[in-house]
This record gives sequence, structure tokens and C-alpha cells, in this order.
Amino acid sequence: MTFASNKAQQAKPSISLSEKFSNDEDDVNAWFQYPQYRQWFNKLYVADLFGYCCGPAGIPVPEPANYVVRPIYNLAGMGLGAKILYLTPSDVSLVPPGYFWVERFMGTHYSVDYVRQDNRFDQLNCYIGTNESDNLSRFTLWKKSNHQFALPAEISQIDVPRINIEAIGDKIIEVHLRNGFKHLMHWHEIIPRFAKDSSSCPPGYQFVDDCDGGYGWLDNPRLGYWVK
Repeated sequence: MTFASNKAQQAKPSISLSEKFSNDEDDVNAWFQYPQYRQWFNKLYVADLFGYCCGPAGIPVPEPANYVVRPIYNLAGMGLGAKILYLTPSDVSLVPPGYFWVERFMGTHYSVDYVRQDNRFDQLNCYIGTNESDNLSRFTLWKKSNHQFALPAEISQIDVPRINIEAIGDKIIEVHLRNGFKHLMHWHEIIPRFAKDSSSCPPGYQFVDDCDGGYGWLDNPRLGYWVK
């Protein structure tokens, strides 16, 4: 679909909140629904597009440092396979085939949802994530924020109904062709609940069932969320 073909749709009424997201959206459905945008599932493509220091397995890093190493593609989500590795230019065998390395960014982790209306993306929400420093796949809290994240032109031109971006500071690290929080976006605080957690529900929160084990690859699957 081109921008020109959207002109006829601009007279449509505004989308209600309940219509802005679909609970059955995920990356697998988006892969089949938007084949023309499959490059956005490629996290090495995203890193290279925005000028980050990065490279696939077999390419040496430019200098010794801590790097994020993760799969180039991961439609199962949940941060599977992502980890911090100290690499030197001689450590080319430490990054497995199908993975890539990228410079490590420090700062606030944002997850932001957008919906496309009138030929542009309007921001729906923004959450700030807190995760364990030694476990990139395990977030301990998502908290709603008023932060406004401006999309670059490369992403603004994607012609799909809704997107989600993950960023650290102002550095976009993931692009999803669907929303991220969907049925959870009206909650202000979201605490992921994992199978091996021994803690009880915090005061003032309630539990929302939302299981995800990363297709069986996550040794501590998420059972749902405590929300308020």
C-alpha cells in the first residue's frame, strides 16, 4: 500500500481505543501479513540502518568492550538469546552463527506504541522498562511514562496500522509491526510474573494471565503480570 492509496482513507473517523489494537497480534502474524516489511524483523538491519557499531558472527569487533550479542531474527520474542559479552577483535568464535554483536547502549529503556492515522503515526503510550543487568530477557517492571518519542523518517514511512519500538535512550534497537502492550496499555505499572518467582502479589496490584515461554526456549517462562 502506498501513501497515495491512503488519501482515500483520510476521511475515515478517528479510531477508538478498543479498535487501536488487537489481542491476537504478534510478530509471527505480522511476518505473514506484511512481507514487504520483513527487513524490520532483522535486528542487524535495524542496528546498521541507524549507524550503530555492529556486525554479524565472524566479523571482529573494532575494540575490546562489552557488546550486546543476540539473534539476528527472533520472532519468539522475550529477549531470547540476548546477552552481554566482553569481546576483543580476536574473539570471532564467541558469537554463534545467526547472531550479531552491537555496541552496548546505557540509559532508559523505552517501549512505545503507535497507531497510524491520517497518514502518520500517533503515539499511544510509552513505558519505561527495568530489567536485570545480567539477564536481558527478564524485565522486573514496566511503568507508564509521559515521554514522547519522535519517530525517524525511516520508520514513519512504514505503512502498517500500528507499530512498537524499543529504544535505549534515543537509540532504537527493535521495531515491531504491531503494538507491544495491547490489552495492558491502560495499566500504569506492569510487573512480569515468572514461573520461578516465589514472591506474592504486591499490595494494590492484581494478576493478569498472559503466558509466554518463548516457544519453549525460556527456562523461566512468564505466567502473566501484576498490574495496577
